[in-house]
Amino acid sequence: MTIDRRLRRNALTAAVLALWAAMLVEVARRQRAAAPGEAIPLEEAAQGEGFPSPVERDEWFDVRHEGHKVGWAHRVLERDDASGWRMREDSSFSLAMLGTPQTVRSSIHAHTDESFALRDFEFGIVSPAMRFRAKGSTDGKRLHVTYGPEGRESSADFDLAEPIHLPATLRPRVISSRPEPGTRLTATVFSPLTMRNEPMTIVVEGRETVDGHTGPVETTRILEEHQGAKARAWIADDGSVVREEGTLGFLMERSDAASARTGIEQDHPPDLALESRIPFAGEIADPRRLARLELLLGGPAAELVPSSPPRQSREGDLLRVVRERVPSPAPSRPIVDAPPEVAEELDPSPFIESDDPSIVGLARSLSGGETDAAVAAQKLLEWVNENMTQEPSLTIPSAREALRDRRGDCNEHAVLLAALGRAAGIPSRVAAGAMYADGAFLYHAWTEFWLGSWVSADAVFRQMPVDATHVKLVEGGPERHGELARIIGRLEFAPAGGTR
Repeated sequence: MTIDRRLRRNALTAAVLALWAAMLVEVARRQRAAAPGEAIPLEEAAQGEGFPSPVERDEWFDVRHEGHKVGWAHRVLERDDASGWRMREDSSFSLAMLGTPQTVRSSIHAHTDESFALRDFEFGIVSPAMRFRAKGSTDGKRLHVTYGPEGRESSADFDLAEPIHLPATLRPRVISSRPEPGTRLTATVFSPLTMRNEPMTIVVEGRETVDGHTGPVETTRILEEHQGAKARAWIADDGSVVREEGTLGFLMERSDAASARTGIEQDHPPDLALESRIPFAGEIADPRRLARLELLLGGPAAELVPSSPPRQSREGDLLRVVRERVPSPAPSRPIVDAPPEVAEELDPSPFIESDDPSIVGLARSLSGGETDAAVAAQKLLEWVNENMTQEPSLTIPSAREALRDRRGDCNEHAVLLAALGRAAGIPSRVAAGAMYADGAFLYHAWTEFWLGSWVSADAVFRQMPVDATHVKLVEGGPERHGELARIIGRLEFAPAGGTR
């Protein structure tokens, strides 16, 4: 199979973002009180009598994928001082991208007070292609976060209505509340990977005896759902985790220090590029020139494919994609009369740092005195296409870093083009989804400019608008791409007869 070289480079980043969004430890805070019949806020459910005194724990896990051991995880809860706790989680996974091995390591270390309210945390991911860090601290009213490569960090601040907690402390609280099967509990999580607050739902499924590494263990089985991704955990009555089932078929099983870090099967790393592709029962000739495409959607995630008219629309399981036209005449630049929800896409955001001086200077240089927004957008696209080296990049894509390094895959191209567009006074956003190549749809990311209406632009393939095989699944920057976890491996496409 001769998968398009440019698409070959793009598939891993989305899969890894989805994997970590679903499996990494995140920061949680309490949600509002629930009305009758709604899910119960977890903090409220755990405030009754009988909450067990916290105990120090040191837990090791084997990480498996389809029966093969591919990594390990280590979690520690220990006293920090007389008034607080120290929590650590470290993990290592052996992965692959179309046969190329990759080892990805992650860690999160945090300090809390006696009630597990967060004081500070430090989070990191290390791979052969990148080192990403996020650090945060709070005074109880605001959470200050810095993120990015060391020495070149960006920062963000979040107002807090209540103290924030780590989910690792929430599972014991589920058990302590002695919930009946079917109980639904809620929390809101803040992810240091995505810089977003997202709702998390916990469903108590019931009691179950499972095989632990030292023998049978009575557990409570819970289902956790975050960003549409689902994971299960089996928790012993003392709050310790016996087993977890994550996204993409990953399984964590309680082990011990001696065996957890040994026995990793280097010959069987899960190939995330292949795991994340969308099967297609057909063939598309000359896909880069395709102007119209009709697809039949299948699989459990079919209902999650969005309509985004006029380019992408769906009726039931039928999806129509039509290559849009660039409006003529286009609005004058800078665009100042866009609808409020569109004007928001002029502001800088995490990973799309359109206020960075180097990005602002380049956008001004490229657009010059050009008043036609479409002409200016085309100039930006051509510069990114001609000046960015296309290469695999297992990173958390950042526009500022992409401009500095001048290399990356579709993610770096998309965020840099969006940042340049915003700096040039053109509302711009990132889209993520899939694009056809050699018999399947592989993960891809591109940019959209608002030129009186949204127009797609792909700096990798030098297209504006893009061909009709670009199927949008998620709208927003890298902080939204973890949502792909609810789609990956659960979606299928088939031809519906409408391609030209």
